[in-house]
Amino acid sequence: MYHKTIKGVDYHLFDNEEEFRKKYPKEKINTDWRTAKEGEWTISDDGKVLSILKKITVNKNSENKKEGVRTLLGTFFINSSTPMSGEPKKDIYRFGNLNRKFTTNKEKYFAKLVAQGVDVTNAYLHSFETNSEEYARKQSRVLLKQKRIKTLVNKEVEQILDELGISKTYLLEQARDIVDKKDAKDSDKLRALETLMKISGLLSTEKKTESLALIQEFKGFSRDKLKAFETGLLEESASQ
Repeated sequence: MYHKTIKGVDYHLFDNEEEFRKKYPKEKINTDWRTAKEGEWTISDDGKVLSILKKITVNKNSENKKEGVRTLLGTFFINSSTPMSGEPKKDIYRFGNLNRKFTTNKEKYFAKLVAQGVDVTNAYLHSFETNSEEYARKQSRVLLKQKRIKTLVNKEVEQILDELGISKTYLLEQARDIVDKKDAKDSDKLRALETLMKISGLLSTEKKTESLALIQEFKGFSRDKLKAFETGLLEESASQ
């Protein structure tokens, strides 16, 4: 637990919800810090429990008006994708995590477990200090929306595939063989393709529609398309 005295008032930051509950067993927590009111307890994107010290507005009378919150972790804009995370700031007026690209050791371990096929909730429970499955379920999904975490998971998957000697071209060729197999049921083909696409990192939740459309085009894949996919060109065109 961390505490800081500001203008004669003590404020606390807890490492996780379990630590918080030991001191405040019945206090309510707003799990979305972007909607939390001034004075309410909330949860940062890396699992810390802290209070909203102040709600602020920047450029109040202009088109670039932005709202934010001030906490012991620093000040954060509400209307941005920037996560609230990190260590307590000496200067709480400083905006935190702007364009943050680094990952913590806990986040790296979380990404590694996810890449290995561990359920995201269990991956969070093993990586961060919490025993609450409901909390882990919510926060794991928050993490997976962060670009730096997605990138880390993809790198871990690529490393695993590389160690197994499996390339994206190999996966697609195997998928095509399954599609072309005459005695295979359509449902079996689709399940096999989905599995292969997930392994290769194409079937993300955000691009599931495009990925499924791509699955439907497998029978028309040429060697040139496979080569394009191998170099990443096909991924780029599919995402446009």
